[in-house]
Amino acid sequence: MQVYRFQKKPVDIPRTVVTIGNFDGIHLGHRELISAAVNEAHLRGCASALVTFNPHPQEIIHSQQSVSHICTSVHQLRLLEEQGLDEVHVIQFTSELSQMHPEDFALQFLIKRFDLVKLVIGYDFRFGKHRAGDFKLLENLSQQFNFSLEEIAPVQQKGQTVSSSLIRQLIREFRFAEIPQYLGREYSIYGKVEKGEQRGKKLGFSTANIFPEVTLALAAGVYVTKIKLAKKIYFGVTNAGNKPTFGNNTFTVETFIFDFEDDIYGEYLEVIPLHQLRPETKFLGIEDLKKQIMKDVKSAQKYLISKNLMSKNS
Repeated sequence: MQVYRFQKKPVDIPRTVVTIGNFDGIHLGHRELISAAVNEAHLRGCASALVTFNPHPQEIIHSQQSVSHICTSVHQLRLLEEQGLDEVHVIQFTSELSQMHPEDFALQFLIKRFDLVKLVIGYDFRFGKHRAGDFKLLENLSQQFNFSLEEIAPVQQKGQTVSSSLIRQLIREFRFAEIPQYLGREYSIYGKVEKGEQRGKKLGFSTANIFPEVTLALAAGVYVTKIKLAKKIYFGVTNAGNKPTFGNNTFTVETFIFDFEDDIYGEYLEVIPLHQLRPETKFLGIEDLKKQIMKDVKSAQKYLISKNLMSKNS
């Protein structure tokens, strides 16, 4: 899969079936949209392309409010590649772009950027200034510029419309077991393991650290987690937050993996929250923190045993 991170169009432009949106989480609704574009491209002997934005448009339009993300950026691209797309075009979203007339937006980022054979959009896709661009406008443009247009209906599960908003709500409410029926997979945080400040090692609990670089929907706190690393499954305790005891401001996902001592810096880790043990807390000192971590480990092991995910002899 080729990723383009600039606004000007590539030099060689194949005939292309395109879909467009934010695609946070790559949930079942997104997958329906993407598979429609990929399948159509295969049928027509075309390339398949997805257009998305960074940062999320709402982070620019409502700059006072942070947008919580289901996925890290690296996870989003990995999931998109798994859907079989040929190209992903990441457009830098700016305040100027948010003021663009819908027709100008469609011309610049879709019609003139691609040799557009077909455009596949979601039922709720809106674009341009005041989100005034809609299916009707695209339908008029499709007749003018000779491409076909398809709108994908919402995906329903358990009587609810699958959406990123619904999944964020489930994450905020710690209803992790319900998420796969809408997301199509377990909710997880995925990223490269990077060196932190080595405090965990000094405390006797070495951690694998991921720096998400986006605001996550997951609340700061301590979680029982399942960990996927190099096609193996482990369990552990994860602290997601800013480490207030040490006065940090960088949101970090730190995972203590049970019965694991390998050096995995630079490798990609997937951390799956199963249960929140407690909110993040500021402790008076390192000894208090160390005692609490020991309690957290025991609580996590007890939880895993109760769910038959760990034996009492582990």
